[in-house]
Amino acid sequence: MSNASDPVNALKSAMLKRAEKLATEHVSQGNLSRQKIMQGAREKIHLMEQKELLLAKALSEREYLRKIQSSEIQLKAELDRNRWELVQAVVEQVQQHLQTLQQDEKKYHAEFLSQFSQAAPLIDDQRLIAYVNRSDHQRYANQWDKLSAEITSKKVTLSDTTIPCTGGIKLTSSDGNVMLDNTFEGLISREKPVLEKVIFERLFATVDGAGALLHG
Repeated sequence: MSNASDPVNALKSAMLKRAEKLATEHVSQGNLSRQKIMQGAREKIHLMEQKELLLAKALSEREYLRKIQSSEIQLKAELDRNRWELVQAVVEQVQQHLQTLQQDEKKYHAEFLSQFSQAAPLIDDQRLIAYVNRSDHQRYANQWDKLSAEITSKKVTLSDTTIPCTGGIKLTSSDGNVMLDNTFEGLISREKPVLEKVIFERLFATVDGAGALLHG
């Protein structure tokens, strides 16, 4: 009886061992699969985190650049406003000076002759036409031929048409195609770009100067 049962027990034992081995292998494979899944999930999470960090960094940098650009625009606008105000202030001072100059007939006469003598040689024509304001026309009409002869050898005719200006003189060629405006307004208009350039250079002379303008 025992001999008959031994092979059965042996077979049963072998089957159990085989079952245990298979079960162990199955569990091991299951653990391995789980580990692979977990590792894959961790890698995906890491990639997602990296992408989120990169996106956040990009958004942060974009916001930073936006703020910098906004500050630069504000600074430029402030500098432009300061430059314009300074130019206007200087122009007003020059205009006030010229108005005061008119009240001193001797100084004004010297300035008038200076503008006349500077303008006459610049027009390539031996016959010129001069335009002045009403006040100067009344002042110089009776002595014009003598006055112009002292300034230039060219024949300069004083026009009966007066022009609206503070002072100075406007000369044209005989055919009117060439004109040089040495009225006070013409002089200021020509000097404005130079004035703006000087003021602009002063505003940007140093970074500290620009910063002081920005921060008051």
